[in-house]
Amino acid sequence: MNKDLEEDFLTIENARVNYFGKTLFQELNFKVKNGESWAILAASGKERTAFIETLLGRTSLVAGSISRPFASDYQEEQNRMGQVNSFRDLVAFISQKYTFKNKSNQQHFYYQQRFNSAESEETETVEGYLSGVESRRVGPWDMEKVIRLFDLDQFKDKSLIKLSNGETRRLAMAVALLKNPRLFLMDMPLTGLDVQTRDEFDQVLQAIMASGVQVIMSTTAREIPASMRHCAWIGEGKLQVIHDMEKLMQLEAVHTQSQHLSVSLFKKLLKDVNHGARLTSVIEMKDVTIRYGNNTLLDTINWQVLPGEKWLIQGHNGAGKSTLISLILGENPQSYANDITLFDRKRGTGESIWDVKRPTGFVSSDLARFFPTNQTCKKVVLSGFFDTMGLFKKTSPEQEAKADAWLKALQLSHIAGLRLQQVSLEEQRFCLLARAMIKNPRLLVLDEASQGMDEEQRIRFRWLVDHFCEESGMTLLFVSHYQEDVPDCIEMVMELSHGKGIQKSVKI
Repeated sequence: MNKDLEEDFLTIENARVNYFGKTLFQELNFKVKNGESWAILAASGKERTAFIETLLGRTSLVAGSISRPFASDYQEEQNRMGQVNSFRDLVAFISQKYTFKNKSNQQHFYYQQRFNSAESEETETVEGYLSGVESRRVGPWDMEKVIRLFDLDQFKDKSLIKLSNGETRRLAMAVALLKNPRLFLMDMPLTGLDVQTRDEFDQVLQAIMASGVQVIMSTTAREIPASMRHCAWIGEGKLQVIHDMEKLMQLEAVHTQSQHLSVSLFKKLLKDVNHGARLTSVIEMKDVTIRYGNNTLLDTINWQVLPGEKWLIQGHNGAGKSTLISLILGENPQSYANDITLFDRKRGTGESIWDVKRPTGFVSSDLARFFPTNQTCKKVVLSGFFDTMGLFKKTSPEQEAKADAWLKALQLSHIAGLRLQQVSLEEQRFCLLARAMIKNPRLLVLDEASQGMDEEQRIRFRWLVDHFCEESGMTLLFVSHYQEDVPDCIEMVMELSHGKGIQKSVKI
């Protein structure tokens, strides 16, 4: 056998690939040798994700070929034994979308469930979930080793639904590695991880690759791990191998010019924001403490947010950010046991959950997964009028027209009739932003809302947030692990660390 062929691990030759019915890649060529791991960059987030899914066999190959020599021996052996098999038996994959299953193997979860101590018991613990992972291949990774590698020991008894975004990301990687794959595919693996965990990721990656697992990951130029020796750029439907970091940065910069958006359209849409009664304060918390059993998530928080203020909320994974936000959104039942005033109305004085939600627009990085799969993008936007996860009421012509106007302003009219799960991550987030803004909120809460986007869309999102705040004067709470995503309008910081809050009233 030809020595070069023996060294081949995976090969794509002259491929034309369709993604959601449209040709995305053409004349696509890519070759991976045994022992190589690759970082994949692209002109858009859609192309990054589609390429990873092409390697996984989830796109439509119209022409050309994809060969996977790394699985040949395994599949031949399985065939001789009469066993059903696939190359995917040797592939682990973590996407930017993650799902939970409860103990009945169902995925009937809703956003508030993580804050309800009784209902969260319907989900497995981290340790229980890991113990149920099956591998088709004997390899070096077991539960003890992945718990140590991803530092999961501190929350191994925690319910899955109660994990923070960053903790969930680490668990997803641990689950994937437990399968002892030959190939580990990662779509933007650093998304949702705090600064410290991102800094430590290269050591994790080195340990994975040293065990014989080959990694192909999508990423951005600024986040290419030092141990990743091979890089490629995808643009205009083709792939080119580029190892020059400066050139990769330049290519990415070319594609980060914010799209032209109509300021006049937004001016009209934002004219009714903050036309309600004048407020003394938007949020006031006095000695707020949230506990689950012996675990204290928030510890004597004292915080006041005045009308029009723009706050950044930051802290490590598990610091209490999501719990803090849940109190503001009215999702956490423990809010009634604490001294919390929202929009000059003390919690527990007869207000309904809808009274709490009505003045607030909300977007989070994981919100899209809680919508029913049959919901179109326009229905998702319209659901903002009713603060529901999906549209279940008849809408008026005026509401329909306003949804169309927001979709047009955000250049999303072309996806109005598509299901939310059919569109790219970036398009999902902008749909959710339209959903948050359609009811003219007095407070906008953005919880890592732009994480995972490509560079161009992150710049666009940041510009929109600044423009909305400048035009309307609304109050903003912005949660992010990435300093470069923070809007220019931010002027106050709430730093959370292990449940305790430190306020910085300074321009950052």
